[in-house]
Amino acid sequence: MKTLAALADNFFDGVDLSKYSGANNAESDRQCFRKVLSRFLARGDKSDAFCVYFCFSEIFALFGEGYGNTQKLLELLSDHEYHSGELLSKHRDHYSHSVYVFALGLAIYAHDATYRNNFLNFYALSDNRDSQLKFLYLWGMTALFHDIGYPFQLAHEQIKIYACEVWGESADFSPYVSFGNYDSLIKLSASDSRRISNSLKADRHFKTLNQMFAFGLNLRLGYDESDMCRRLKTRIVRQPAFMDHGYFSSVILARQLLAQKSLEMTIERLDVLTAIILHNSLSQHEFKNQYPVSPEAHPVAYLLMLCDELQNWDRQAYGKESKHDPIAWEIELDIENNFISAIYLFDSIVTYDRKTGLSRINKHYDDAQTGKFVRKILGDDTQNGILKSSLKLEVTPRESPKTKKTRLYASENNFINLCDFAKAIHSSYNELCLDNSPDALTQKFEDLSLEFKISNIEQAKSYAQKLELINCFYSSKDLDYPVVTDFKAIDYGVIGSDNLGFLCREEHVRWVKEKLNMGWKYGTEYTSNAERDAKKIHKDLVPYEVLTPTEQAKDELMVNNIIPFLKKFGHNIRIYNYRTGRKPDLEIAGIGHRFFADDTTKLKQKIKQLLAKYSKNNRVIVRTCFAYGADQLIAECANEMDITTKAVLPVEYEKYLALVRGDCLAHGRAYTQEDELRLRHLLAQTVVCKVIPSPNGQYDEAVNYMMKKCDKVIAIADPECAEGDHANLCGTRRALEIAKQRGLTVDDDIHIITCHK
Repeated sequence: MKTLAALADNFFDGVDLSKYSGANNAESDRQCFRKVLSRFLARGDKSDAFCVYFCFSEIFALFGEGYGNTQKLLELLSDHEYHSGELLSKHRDHYSHSVYVFALGLAIYAHDATYRNNFLNFYALSDNRDSQLKFLYLWGMTALFHDIGYPFQLAHEQIKIYACEVWGESADFSPYVSFGNYDSLIKLSASDSRRISNSLKADRHFKTLNQMFAFGLNLRLGYDESDMCRRLKTRIVRQPAFMDHGYFSSVILARQLLAQKSLEMTIERLDVLTAIILHNSLSQHEFKNQYPVSPEAHPVAYLLMLCDELQNWDRQAYGKESKHDPIAWEIELDIENNFISAIYLFDSIVTYDRKTGLSRINKHYDDAQTGKFVRKILGDDTQNGILKSSLKLEVTPRESPKTKKTRLYASENNFINLCDFAKAIHSSYNELCLDNSPDALTQKFEDLSLEFKISNIEQAKSYAQKLELINCFYSSKDLDYPVVTDFKAIDYGVIGSDNLGFLCREEHVRWVKEKLNMGWKYGTEYTSNAERDAKKIHKDLVPYEVLTPTEQAKDELMVNNIIPFLKKFGHNIRIYNYRTGRKPDLEIAGIGHRFFADDTTKLKQKIKQLLAKYSKNNRVIVRTCFAYGADQLIAECANEMDITTKAVLPVEYEKYLALVRGDCLAHGRAYTQEDELRLRHLLAQTVVCKVIPSPNGQYDEAVNYMMKKCDKVIAIADPECAEGDHANLCGTRRALEIAKQRGLTVDDDIHIITCHK
């Protein structure tokens, strides 16, 4: 079984975005898109979902421009759900859900040859990069926008739920919401009608969007056009029972597409619209599954309906009943040719019946275990499913304690406009930035490449976490907490600390990790920023202490400018100081042998288990000397888990790089440029890189300093060296003796991971 992140990531191997991004930016944009989707799937965070929407909109410019033209659609959906969802009895997130659906579709296309061939045959395409790009465009539009009409359904259900709770569901006088001006909403202008007829090569005049939808549904699935036009209207006008958000999603998306006069309403785009119409309830409820959708008849609709049903994990519950039956928190998948096996992981399978107060099995767990979940999708001998397919679908529920971090903090990331925040950050490195108008800031931001736009967005997202580390948070509410007006003040944040310097260091480490994740390397061989960006090398991929004062000053300027910038954009955001502290710091010393013969993969698993154990209730800091072997391996594990690292070096930075190289060569170990680059990148990700010189140039004083500051120890050591009589030969043994002299004990505080020298 694999993670969805691994399966979806394979889709991007052959993607060529040159058609949309241009030859110069295609590879960078591909990596950006790939990385932001991978990050979302690893964490499930709403702000990461935003980056996926942003990348797709910027690359494909659906409505003539980038994210700016889709911003209102997507952010209004998110805001409506956040503010209105809790008023309903049953409601779950649709914003992040749509990104999960998108990722599922990519994974199926990449790994299920039967589905991929159905798609290619349907559109008469060859299996090549152009076809893959076409799928990405059509599927992205379908999956990411299939729920944008949900605010219409929310408004309808709010009144319905209110009335039912006051008077009961059986009351014959309960009011309901209907929508006026409906005919104007779906009416097509004469020019749009001609465009549609010409694009679809249809010998008819389309007066309304419903007629266009009915044409597409008849073409693909054989629905009667007149009957479909009637049904589409009666499902919306004076509808007391149900308001179909899928229909409104198609209407909204169609209007946005038609607003671009140069854009043709091709049959493929019409397939996107009809897929969205079908996905929610039209086929299932209106026609009682008389017309199950097959991948041969409508591959886009088939995939959307399949993925929409399968995406039943990690969705924020808003409604009271939705919270009562928690869905799975994670999924494990196996996708092969015409076969999907899914394991849904539940934190607990037991819940409580609200009426009886007695415990019972979680409904979602029970549906998966009894086969009801699969029967709804594919049917069986006794009933039709929503889909007609030879797909073999296996679903297994499993109880597994939740380990996925939410990465949610007190800062209110639900309201903040990440684009505005990112624009502010981009400009705040300039001393005169506060004099710029919002329009000027927007233009400067738009001139950036996708990679640098995402970089500023990632920086904006990181502020909630960084502020948490200095006992602060941001909010638009008037709260009874001290307001921070200057990060240089010592009576805010962690009182008495250099909060400004702390934020600058944390931001530099975040920037370094982001650059390395995007394939950048340390290097100085460039004479201009353009050459630097093309080569993806940067001289500042070094520890914060090694930065020039000029570069450090830029970070300070940016951090200080954030407070006035947030006011300038009119968000009424203030930064507050907690009255109590954050998670306690726990410092772990990483030590061990420089040279050993063991499989590093197995060693890393054991290291990460220990780091994860201590991270549950502490802010873990890993401090090590970054010697070859164990030190670097432990630091690498910490970086992969997003745990803070600190370095203690026996000599200055550049001299230390030479010291490590010489040590390896003296012991007969090959030491390549890649080895040195790896060490540079590890040190660049340290929040502190301190030099503790020893008189003899060895590690003694650095190790003494480190061991006296640590709370716990992780040692990768050969038992004979760790416990035998080799004190004069083994630095690891001497370090462990120092820890024991301080009162640290083996197993409770000192964790020895066995290796063989």
